[in-house]
Amino acid sequence: MTPDTPDLFSSLGKLATRMRRAVRRGRPGRRVRLLHVIRPGRGREAKQLRMLLRHIDRDRFEPMVVASSIEGREFLDELRAYEVEVHDVPMHASLNGPEDLAAMQRLMAILRRGHFDIIHLHGRKAAFVGRPAARVANVGAVVYTPHGLRRLESHHPRLRGFHIRVERTLGKFTGAMICASQHETDTARRLKLIRPDRIHTVRDGVDFEELPTSAVNIDVRKSLGINVATRLITMVGKLDAPKDPGTLLRASRHVLVPQPRNHIVLVGNGDMIDFCRDLAGQLDVRRQVICTDYRSDAIRIAFTSALHVQSIREGGPSLSLLEGMAMGKPLIASDTPGNREVVEHGKTGVLVPVGDERFMSGALLKLIEDRELADRLGEAAREYVTRRHTVKGWIRGIESVYAHVLAKSRRRR
Repeated sequence: MTPDTPDLFSSLGKLATRMRRAVRRGRPGRRVRLLHVIRPGRGREAKQLRMLLRHIDRDRFEPMVVASSIEGREFLDELRAYEVEVHDVPMHASLNGPEDLAAMQRLMAILRRGHFDIIHLHGRKAAFVGRPAARVANVGAVVYTPHGLRRLESHHPRLRGFHIRVERTLGKFTGAMICASQHETDTARRLKLIRPDRIHTVRDGVDFEELPTSAVNIDVRKSLGINVATRLITMVGKLDAPKDPGTLLRASRHVLVPQPRNHIVLVGNGDMIDFCRDLAGQLDVRRQVICTDYRSDAIRIAFTSALHVQSIREGGPSLSLLEGMAMGKPLIASDTPGNREVVEHGKTGVLVPVGDERFMSGALLKLIEDRELADRLGEAAREYVTRRHTVKGWIRGIESVYAHVLAKSRRRR
């Protein structure tokens, strides 16, 4: 072999090295296999999963879904309309040893067959079942979106300690936690649920394509049993802690008597719905307060409202709050750290002290009577969400987290 002769063995060695690196990065043209795991078919988790399936880059990612049919098969059928493979793994809301173990075993089998690169767990129950399953099935890239940590602290003190310890233990098997606000990120760090460098803040996006551009007032009001001239003040979302519908209802007695054409509409189910109905009766405003329970057309009801309210004890901002702002609805919200991240008092909405019915009633009366102020706040709110909470920016943030955890998992291998 002369000095000018190509070293065939050296060339073959370099080619083999390049091929091994290509395999570690993923085969050319191969999409990242991504499994979403979710339990409920309603609420924030379900809405954001639909957004992910609708907008994620299908040239880069191949999504599939594991969902529970315990609360009905309709949600699974809706997901299949996004042209994804959907597996049914029953999961109950509360802890249930034998059934949770069965769900883990079924999920492990799906993970092993599917050779997934990333598993994205939506909500605490999906994370409780999914993180041990991913660990055993050797899925290295585990992403967890809790969709609200505030409920973790709303348990009884003894149960709160138990749930936090469980989250900390499972946090060791989590590559990334996605928090929707800086307040939620701070809560995860304060509770030490996961290593701080694994927490990512990706602020919620609003899918403007899914918001109503028109709604038939007559149809919405007919479904609620009220006349067309009635003005609606809506609060949308599941009525569970830390929601505070009681403050809104107590404030409403000072509003609905001098303003009889207004109705309070609480749109959503939850543990507090019977409490709300009983309280409305005690306050003698039952005829002007409507508790709808779950409504699939909640967004249409909110669209036809004159005012949007979010009364909570802690946490925020909710996705329904951002959607109300995106529709240009004047907003009254509890003055919590989370809500302050998106609501600027007097510019994009009105913030009232937590649990203060006097301030709440004053804000309601002010915006009912001053239409010019209400319109100005609503327009500023819409402009803010249009700039800061686009679905495109949210998707980019989620995909960035996927790339980060995938790169880390491949380096470990």
